[in-house]
This record gives sequence, C-alpha cells and structure tokens, in this order.
Amino acid sequence: MNEPLLLFLDISSHLTGFSVTELEATGMSGVYWDTVQYQSAPSMLDGFLNCGRQILKDGRGNEDEIHQMMASQLFPADKFGCLAQNIINLWYFGQWPPANQSLSLAMQHNVSPEAYVQGLVWNAAQTHPPGAKQPGFGSWAEKPLGAG
Repeated sequence: MNEPLLLFLDISSHLTGFSVTELEATGMSGVYWDTVQYQSAPSMLDGFLNCGRQILKDGRGNEDEIHQMMASQLFPADKFGCLAQNIINLWYFGQWPPANQSLSLAMQHNVSPEAYVQGLVWNAAQTHPPGAKQPGFGSWAEKPLGAG
C-alpha cells in the first residue's frame, strides 16, 4: 500500500472509531481513497493529509488528544471544506455527500452498490444491510448481540 492510502486509513480510523483493520476488512479502502482523491481539490486534500499526519505525530498515540486536535483542526469547514465529515459519511453510508460550504466538492452520490453493503453503519448498529448479508437461518431465535 502506498503512504497516502495508509495515512488516509489511519486518519479514517480516528474519524470513524473503527480500527484500520476493520476499515480494510470492508474491502472499500481503495475505492474510498480513489473517491476522496477524485472529489477533492488536490490542494485541499494535501493540506488535509498533512494536517492529519501532524496531528497523529503530535498526539503520539493519545486517543483523546488526537480526537480533540482532529475536531478543532480537521472539522472546521473554513479549513478543509467538509472533507472530514464527507470521509465519515463515505465510510458509514457509502455515499459522497454534498458540501454546501465548499464549491470544490461534488454533489452526493452512491459510490457503488458494494459500498452500501459494506457501510460501517451496519456494524455500529449491530445489524445487517437489508437485502444483503443476511444473518442466517434461525438467527431470529437468538437475542441480538449486546441484548440483556
């Protein structure tokens, strides 16, 4: 894997709350990285990645500190449009959303049918996407994960 993709995954991990391994397991990392590159102005994306790299370096593994720095430095629309928010939306829903605050980002669209199936929203909700990844015969007889 190339360094920008690895950095994208590392930043995405902190933005989504899922590990890099979990993100890679979706099989969508290359597609999402391509989408971010295509939909973002190169100068904005470079600035975003450089800022993210510095945050990860300065945070030195302190999750709380990294999250605070990301919230204050990557999220403000006046710095990077809505790129951080769009990346989160991409991983959770498989869609590239519109960014009214930024003219450099395109309108919402579904990245691919597989992106819907692999969306993190299903793991976060401990369910499966309707019409895909069915839980299996008789699974309805068991309590959902985390149910008391």
